[in-house]
Amino acid sequence: MKNLNRVAIAVSAALLSSAAGAVDFNGYMRAGTGISGNNGENISFEKNKIGRLGNENDLYAEFGFRQELPEITGMEEQTWIVDAMIAQGNFGNNGWEDGDFNVAQFNVQATGLIASDKEATMWAGKRYYQRKDIHITDFYYLNTSAGAGGGIENLTVGPGKLSAAWMLDEGSQKSSNGLSQDHSWSNDSKVNGNIFDVRYSGLELWSGANLEVAAIYNFANKKAEQTLEADDGVMLTAILQQGLSNGFNQTVLQYGTSSYGAQMSDLGSGAWFDRSGKQNDATGYRVINWGVVSFGDKIEVGHQLMYANSTDVGLVKEEHELLSAVVRPMYKWNQNMKTILELGVFSESQGSTDKGGSKATIAQAWSMGEGFWARPELRVFASYITDDEGTTLGSSKGDSDYTIGMQVEAWF
Repeated sequence: MKNLNRVAIAVSAALLSSAAGAVDFNGYMRAGTGISGNNGENISFEKNKIGRLGNENDLYAEFGFRQELPEITGMEEQTWIVDAMIAQGNFGNNGWEDGDFNVAQFNVQATGLIASDKEATMWAGKRYYQRKDIHITDFYYLNTSAGAGGGIENLTVGPGKLSAAWMLDEGSQKSSNGLSQDHSWSNDSKVNGNIFDVRYSGLELWSGANLEVAAIYNFANKKAEQTLEADDGVMLTAILQQGLSNGFNQTVLQYGTSSYGAQMSDLGSGAWFDRSGKQNDATGYRVINWGVVSFGDKIEVGHQLMYANSTDVGLVKEEHELLSAVVRPMYKWNQNMKTILELGVFSESQGSTDKGGSKATIAQAWSMGEGFWARPELRVFASYITDDEGTTLGSSKGDSDYTIGMQVEAWF
């Protein structure tokens, strides 16, 4: 906790020193409390696959500080920003808890440096880089935010915008049992990993539709006399977004090789890489459809449909297959109060192992505004969760459980 205080003081002091009035404080938080039938306390089970409403049991916070630096004579068309964030998470079960914390972001962004393209931004540091997520399941399907890096984004090329970034992604060649792939200690286990991320966005296709594509290349730069265990990996992504008169719909197609291939069904996002060599032959793909639409003034519905398949996974070359469906309808009683229902189900197989589960949650919520994305939001909920294999829910490892409780979520 002392270290967390030092980090917070250092970040705040660095940003406040030059122009205190210009600092924008922003952030995110979620927390809750609850009880369950088999487990005693509140539970969380496969939220990326069956939905997060009434299915989270942590306290997570992000504290962001963003400052646009004062203009300098002769540089009025330029914008320089210092952006920082510290993040911390734990269970929130006690009044004093030591949890992991992280300088999640600390970077400088400069817009307007290229005379012929004033919208282009150059940046360097550590950053949440153009992350793509589905909120109702807290699933990031594209997120290469790893270590420090830099790049340029929103560079005008043809009808769209080009972005390119290079970020560090250090890893270890040790597998989960502590041994490297070849079960020897002759090679240094620490690997200098790198992510090269190229994206092209804003390609208009037809009325209300636009396409974004991304190519991610994860590679290692070996040390002298080091033998690398893992092959390089590629992740390709195409995102088709269709704007609707009552919301939006997005279809995502992804393909990966090596560790990125295994991540398709493991719900990886690209920010980490298995360097043990176990996934060298893996390939995989993922198809996602999600969106939010309204029906009249009172009803809004969010959904996620996903199918993922990975082949030649691990040393035994297994197939890993996943199917998930989540829907969250919401009825708005007035500007603040809403009733939310969330239903989710998944089926999964890997090799000879099958598993699956489902969830049904009813929640009464009060938010600052009436829309689907209105936050802060206070909730009371009741959830019923099933585990087809009966190996997870509670100390008795039952095949179903209920949980009731309260939640809060906010971004600002």
